[in-house]
Amino acid sequence: MEVEVSKTTACTFGGVGLDRLFITTSREGLPDDVEPASGSVYVAEVGVKGLPPLAFAG
Repeated sequence: MEVEVSKTTACTFGGVGLDRLFITTSREGLPDDVEPASGSVYVAEVGVKGLPPLAFAG
């Protein structure tokens, strides 16, 4: 999946069915007039599902 910014920071699946991909981005070091969508969270339905988190055993 492409996003309109150069600084992606993390991605994870979420939503009730873990069927949405969340992508966070950063504005750090960018002037205000460059990449105005930076610092946003993108959400997309990408046609696959994530796995539920594993419980910590210790």
